[in-house]
Amino acid sequence: MKNQVLSALTLALSVVTAFVACTPEDVQPNRRIPVLPEEVYDYATPVTPTFFAPFGDSVINNDVATLGRVLFYDQQLSYNNRVSCGSCHRQQFGFADNQAFSPGFENGLTGRNTQTIVNTGTQLGFFWDLREEILDHMVLQPIANHVEMGLDDTLLMENRIRNIDYYQPLFQNAFGSDEVTTHKIGLALAQFVKSIISVSSKYDEGAMAIVNQGLTGNINHRPFPNYTDQENLGKHVFFLKFPCSQCHGGVNLDGSLSAPKNIGLEVDYSDNGMPGTDFLGRVRDGFFKTPSLRNVQFTAPYMHDGRFRTLEEVIEFYDAGIQPHPLLSEELRWREQGGLTFEHLGPVIPFDQVPTDGRVLPIKMYMTGEEKAALVAFLKTLSDYQTLSDPKFSDPFQVVE
Repeated sequence: MKNQVLSALTLALSVVTAFVACTPEDVQPNRRIPVLPEEVYDYATPVTPTFFAPFGDSVINNDVATLGRVLFYDQQLSYNNRVSCGSCHRQQFGFADNQAFSPGFENGLTGRNTQTIVNTGTQLGFFWDLREEILDHMVLQPIANHVEMGLDDTLLMENRIRNIDYYQPLFQNAFGSDEVTTHKIGLALAQFVKSIISVSSKYDEGAMAIVNQGLTGNINHRPFPNYTDQENLGKHVFFLKFPCSQCHGGVNLDGSLSAPKNIGLEVDYSDNGMPGTDFLGRVRDGFFKTPSLRNVQFTAPYMHDGRFRTLEEVIEFYDAGIQPHPLLSEELRWREQGGLTFEHLGPVIPFDQVPTDGRVLPIKMYMTGEEKAALVAFLKTLSDYQTLSDPKFSDPFQVVE
């Protein structure tokens, strides 16, 4: 009996010792391999007709995007082989994340909420602080980030990819050579990210219906034939009655511009956002990129710090919670203080009551309960279930024993 107990303890100790001795670098690379279709997916053709150019002015190469897909989901692009780009940009959540801050390679949390990366070809700036304008460069920054993926040595990154056998044919097909460079990795990742488009939502179907009728003018100012009465009311609320589309405009509903906005989340921001000065030379505080609203139903929580859990909370904030930040963007100021809002957004402020000491009066929109519910219904028409389930955007890796 004593020998049996001793043997059991010895076996247990050997298992623990083996487990401790095996670092993630030792075991992780051999556990996951990509399984790809015999014929590459078509990334270059939208699944439905579109009323805009979802790839921007780029041409998508299917082989380059295929390589990019593997790189996007490969955990070996992180320092300890634990996370990938797809760990934060998750397909089922509209290529955003479902938590305020995402865990990195050592479980440290990102400083800001993970943004969606859908329709990046229509965008002119990236990250919440718009610090990068070139997508090929943007995709490499999370890999090198000391919290996110931690692989800041480009030579180490290249050597890792170079020594993985399944990458040789992928680089050959994509670039005509199996040579691995940081530049090629950036190009491939950018091609895949740019191929992740949203063109099949109920909103897109309605917009195409208006376009096909040959009607002139702003398509968003007409009722959509495929919408319910509530959804059309919400669209009217969004584009015409309230200033939502003043920031969330364009085909991607993100403004499609590189101009940051201060929406009055705080009077003194703990996260200062985009550095520098505004057009009047004032030091910026609380200026952030306007995120896309496509698939917004699935990209909660919201804002740069993920403070709002639901669309209803966001709408309540815009209705009556905007803070009087001195640099509040003009879209959200009372018109008496240079705001761009429409006449019906609340009462006119007597001239002698307008602050002259620099204080700002944020607008209050006085939405009705019906308008709030309709606005939520409209925002849900921006959901593209094709993007959320398309296998060509999914993780190709399978765990092997």
